[in-house]
Amino acid sequence: MKAVIMAGGEGTRLRPLTSMRPKPMVPIVNQPVMEHIIGLVKHHGMDEVVATLMFMPQVIEDYFGDGDEWGVKISYAIEESPLGTAGSVKNAEEALTEPFLVISGDALTDIDLREVIDFHNSHDGPVTIALKRVPDPLEFGVVITDESGRIQRFLEKPSWGQVFSDTINTGIYVLDPMIFEHIPSDEPYDFSSQLFPDLMEKGFPLYGCVVEGYWCDVGSLDSYMQVHKDILDGNAMIYVPGAKARNDVWVGKGADVDPGAHIGNKVVIGANTKVRRGAVLGDYTIIGDNCLVGYDADLGHSIIWSDSFIGAGSELKGTVVCRRADIRARAKLLPGSTIGDETMVGHAAVVGNDVQVYPYKRIESGATVTSSLIWENTALRSLFGADGVSGLVNIDITPELALRVAQAFGSILPNLAHVVVSRDSSRAARMMKRALVAGLNSAGTNVRDLRVASPAITRFTTRDTRCLGGVHVAASPEDPQSLEIHFYDRDGIELAPWVEKKVERLYFRQEFRRSFFDEVGEIMYPPRALEYYTAGLNEALLHDGPICKKCTVVVDMGLSAASFVLPVAGATWGIEVIALRPFIDTEKTRVASVERDAHMGQLVRTVDMFQADMGLSMDANAERVTLVTPRGVTLDNDTALHALVWLWCETDKSSAGIAVPLTASRVIERIAEKTGRTVIRTGTSRRALSNAAHSESVGFAGSRNGGFIFPRFLIAPDALMTLGMLVRMLTELDTDLDAVVEALPEFYLRHVPVHCPFDKKGAVMRRMAALGETHEVEMTEGVRVLEPHGWALVLPHASDSIVNVYVEGDSDAAADALAEQYSEFVRQASDEE
Repeated sequence: MKAVIMAGGEGTRLRPLTSMRPKPMVPIVNQPVMEHIIGLVKHHGMDEVVATLMFMPQVIEDYFGDGDEWGVKISYAIEESPLGTAGSVKNAEEALTEPFLVISGDALTDIDLREVIDFHNSHDGPVTIALKRVPDPLEFGVVITDESGRIQRFLEKPSWGQVFSDTINTGIYVLDPMIFEHIPSDEPYDFSSQLFPDLMEKGFPLYGCVVEGYWCDVGSLDSYMQVHKDILDGNAMIYVPGAKARNDVWVGKGADVDPGAHIGNKVVIGANTKVRRGAVLGDYTIIGDNCLVGYDADLGHSIIWSDSFIGAGSELKGTVVCRRADIRARAKLLPGSTIGDETMVGHAAVVGNDVQVYPYKRIESGATVTSSLIWENTALRSLFGADGVSGLVNIDITPELALRVAQAFGSILPNLAHVVVSRDSSRAARMMKRALVAGLNSAGTNVRDLRVASPAITRFTTRDTRCLGGVHVAASPEDPQSLEIHFYDRDGIELAPWVEKKVERLYFRQEFRRSFFDEVGEIMYPPRALEYYTAGLNEALLHDGPICKKCTVVVDMGLSAASFVLPVAGATWGIEVIALRPFIDTEKTRVASVERDAHMGQLVRTVDMFQADMGLSMDANAERVTLVTPRGVTLDNDTALHALVWLWCETDKSSAGIAVPLTASRVIERIAEKTGRTVIRTGTSRRALSNAAHSESVGFAGSRNGGFIFPRFLIAPDALMTLGMLVRMLTELDTDLDAVVEALPEFYLRHVPVHCPFDKKGAVMRRMAALGETHEVEMTEGVRVLEPHGWALVLPHASDSIVNVYVEGDSDAAADALAEQYSEFVRQASDEE
């Protein structure tokens, strides 16, 4: 016997679950409903299936194909326009010449189909309907039969006053082909409301077979949640993929669950899914295939579809998250909420009870959503941010994105221009770099591939080999799951904002230059880039003679490419280097904050053990540094900046000035004025600081994140140059870091990020600018207000729904008061209508 699976349902009541797929393709315990139905008919001996399709038929055809993978033969009957239940089956009439079974492809059941078939064969009617007793028949078609099972009456969705039976029509039928004579062609026609009453009126006997077993019409979000609970409770005999462990936990092939994660009862973990340490998968939680559940995430009574990302510390209770959704760290999804396909919920955002978010939406960081998002769509505002093109690996930053942004960058350069490309040692960066190289080549750009190198080597090579640009891809120093792609101009510094906009415009329009066969760019591997960089570094540092007589420095190289250079260069400089992590590692290029603290502890202990003159920790890009004094004191970034400024002012023989960001302390002016130097305040971006350092009037530039620039060598931060200059300056003054720090003035800085929707940022800044009528203000970047006992800077974040408040006071109390005053100012301004 053949089985006809009616799979034309649109599932409007299930949206947003069905926004991107027909109802039969909605997953239940990680398999589409229709896949469960195919398994059911196969189990009962039917290996020929005809699927009737109408809504999004290609999705079903692409998934099931000819059915060979499931051990059945599947053919398809596609409706050009809706034909109703009976009309859709008549559309497949040519394939149905013998009695056949009809079953819905979007209702889940474990009913014994053989019982229905045997009942049909033992009776003389052309129609047998599988009937099921339910406690609440109001939402279904009630069927009334006599003692022999012959149907007496149909009631479609009756009121309680019309309920004379609790047996309902399950939509499972065994039919004889003669019924096609009574179904009109090419027009909508229904089984229950038209065909069956018509046959009864003509005197044909129709029968109902009351069956046991599980049956559920998955027609609403509530029933979708309930059907999963029924399966995990054992009320429905439905196949659950994966190996069953204790406490009714199913684990898919290739899943990786950290021993520090807590797994409750009745949980399903899909294939290749990773569950990080501290995560909680509470009872009745279903995780799809290829998902990642972050550290300390808390999930319970929730269904997560395949390819989704659940960020660290997020909380999901009683929610459904559709395919490829991105739930960022500390986000909260409350019971009844539904998140559509490929939607991004920002950091610490809250989605309220029963809120439905349709596909492709972007919820801003810190936002609270209390009503459903159906038509609204917040698109990606920009490609470039403060950290270049950055985001989560294979979620925000994909090979497709890398390919296209490289095509866009190559398209703004002359044909057959040369670009330097490098990466860190991580596998993710290697993957993205290959996509970048392909994109550049396809735009007719030649690539000079340095393979694994630090950004400093890439910048140096770009500048000194007359290339027109550079690209470096590396894991983020802040988030080990994120990547950053940095683009450089011919001087080896970040692209100017107008150039970034030009690249973004080509990227979003996909207007790329296409090279012909003989114009595709080449890939070259410069053989001596490392030697040239080392020679340039030595020339800059040894220009005025040896760096030091003899000193010992403990250096944590951070698994960076600095390990290729420092062992040799350090000996040339006269430094005895005690190296920690002096190698690259594809497994652990970036470390979590807990591990970072452990590494710093090891550095401090090693400085003490060897009585070293200094300790220095590099980040994994060999750009930023953290300093440790001989006494084992770890300097915060601001104190390190002040120390470097003091040393520069005391040792530099020129009158060159100093460049620092607006957010740095006024202590820098106090230090600089003692030697008659000027201080240039820049914006907070990397490009702004590098631009200032490009000026001949600037001899040193420093950021508040441990990056220091010595323009004599490179107009960008370089940890190796910082180490060399630091040792040289300390040696020249015959002092150490402890003594320098003790001589520094005290400072009182605060930073408070305040949530502010994007559409309110303009109002906040307008109110800040109005303070110019009563206060002295500066508007280099954001609005900086000078107060009697300090200053305050209000600066909107470029890509997050945040306004940053930076303040400095004359004392702790003054700084706290200013931070509270301006934070409240921003909150009030953003709350105004």
